[in-house]
Amino acid sequence: MAVVAAVLLVCIGALLGATWSRRLLERRLHQEADQQAEERRMLAKEWAAIHQRRGECPRCSDPLPGPRRITSRTVSD
Repeated sequence: MAVVAAVLLVCIGALLGATWSRRLLERRLHQEADQQAEERRMLAKEWAAIHQRRGECPRCSDPLPGPRRITSRTVSD
């Protein structure tokens, strides 16, 4: 009878531990997801501001450098 009670207590402890751990991990995952969503919203807002103010920094209104010309380098024999 004592063995059955011990096994039952171990099983209950394992279930409670698993439930507590799952809730803790879910809470952390939700916090990280909320933080990432906020960062995505901020980046989207900044990109929208950049596209609206072509040639100016949306934060400080300084002129942005123009596009750089891409030149391909070839090796001459």
